[in-house]
Amino acid sequence: MIINGIFYDIVAFLIVISIIVLIHEFGHFIVAKKLGVKVEKFSLGFGPKIFGKKMGETEYVISALPLGGYVKLLGEDPSEELSPEDEKRSYSKLSPYKKFLIIFFGPFFNFVLALIIFTIIFMMGRPVLKSVIGNVIKGRPAARAGLKKGDVITSINGIKIRSWGSLSKYIEKFGKNTITIGVKEGKKSYFIKLKPVAISGLNILRQKIKRYIIGIYPLQNAVYYKYSGVLNSLYSSLKEIWFIIYITVISLFYLIIGRLPASDLGGPIMIAQLSGRAASLGVSDFFYFIAFISVNIGLINLFPIPALDGGHLLFSVVEMVKRKPLSVAFQETAAKVGFALLILLLLFVSYNDIIRTIKT
Repeated sequence: MIINGIFYDIVAFLIVISIIVLIHEFGHFIVAKKLGVKVEKFSLGFGPKIFGKKMGETEYVISALPLGGYVKLLGEDPSEELSPEDEKRSYSKLSPYKKFLIIFFGPFFNFVLALIIFTIIFMMGRPVLKSVIGNVIKGRPAARAGLKKGDVITSINGIKIRSWGSLSKYIEKFGKNTITIGVKEGKKSYFIKLKPVAISGLNILRQKIKRYIIGIYPLQNAVYYKYSGVLNSLYSSLKEIWFIIYITVISLFYLIIGRLPASDLGGPIMIAQLSGRAASLGVSDFFYFIAFISVNIGLINLFPIPALDGGHLLFSVVEMVKRKPLSVAFQETAAKVGFALLILLLLFVSYNDIIRTIKT
């Protein structure tokens, strides 16, 4: 059973990573082609070649280590000797602006992929929890007011309520003030007044916060589907992408300053486990997870770290300012340092994943 679960996670992980890497590298590939640069190789994965086929001037390869991919451009290595004919289609002879475009469109396509997936999900309909009570906590305001399992909350202070999310939002909004709640019990409707209580808790960033509750839980299988048009779905998708970027950046900042423990960092094993879990929940949840990871990979690749796209973007910007490229020796040294740091980070997060897996 455990072996089957691990195999399921691995398959789901390979699907997730393959889609994201394919789109990312296609971003580099298509812009390089449009700018006339010769693309020598398009690889899914790193390391030894498992399968490859040359079509036109490009060799398309599937490699052994499925943790990324790359596009090899003619003249990408500044020290590479080229014939006069090849120099015309060399990456190293491009203007820094064109280099910037080729590099930038890899991460950019990750955001485009997420935007498309989120938009389709929102248009197809998202399951939303109804404002139906599944359980009442003894001693809390809801229990004292007589609310019961199966009751439907229809309004708060005259504001119509349908979803559990809206219910929670308005309870928080009115805070410690007494609120008037509309309730539907079977065919009977009535109003009650109660005062939420404050409790201490942790938010998504593990910050201590004060929350207001009335002491109820939702009925988990009571859902409706919320459908949106194209424009509303696009807007919701952009908000979703921005929220993921915001949470990621803030989380990394808190990790750096020590407000979040480094043990929270996850790597390929955790992504594989979450891939399998998302796949088991259904197609919509699986593709939502793909979009979520795609945003994270696109964002992280923009960080100005040598060996990542962001490092190359930084080199291009410096070249624009200085009007000449950085020395080959400096670029090679920076790339080696950046790659070494990434390997150390990979080992660290993999260690975290293993410890986390053992504990659970």
